[in-house]
Amino acid sequence: MQTHKALLPFSENENFLQHIIKVYQDAGIQKVVVVRNADIFLEGPASSATPALVIVDNHFPERGRLYSIQLGLSCAPGAQYCFIHNIDNPFITGELICSLYDARAQADYVSPEYNSKGGHPILISARIIRNISRIKSYKDTLHEVLGMFARYKLPTSDENCLVNINFPSDYERYFSRKIAAAL
Repeated sequence: MQTHKALLPFSENENFLQHIIKVYQDAGIQKVVVVRNADIFLEGPASSATPALVIVDNHFPERGRLYSIQLGLSCAPGAQYCFIHNIDNPFITGELICSLYDARAQADYVSPEYNSKGGHPILISARIIRNISRIKSYKDTLHEVLGMFARYKLPTSDENCLVNINFPSDYERYFSRKIAAAL
């Protein structure tokens, strides 16, 4: 991708990470925890920890996604619910965040569904938070853990919940410019 996905330009003034944080904060989420690869250098509003923004460095990315989630959850003791959001899905809306939260009592976790396909982000309950926090094996995946819990598939008309920016061609498709020109 020529840079870390978190630093990809979302707009003229924001990278992916800055945009995602802003949308969550604007939606009323009081505490955002960002787990980043320790070698990512952040600038601007997403670079400084505050009571509303906690930045955690993952010095062991080889341990996998579940380990990153554990690091993040360790910064939110007592949380009843937690959103898990992938950096490569920058098209989140406050409306979707609020809809997921409003459906929180439907199951152990809630995920958006567009045309029978599951999307992002997901909202997990305290029951799942406790389970993930106790896992000691780095071989487990989030998908395997979630398979043990009840899921509510929230119907949405927001097809962007399915988007993942994994390759330069994905970025070009959604942003109508090449990464090199955007950096």
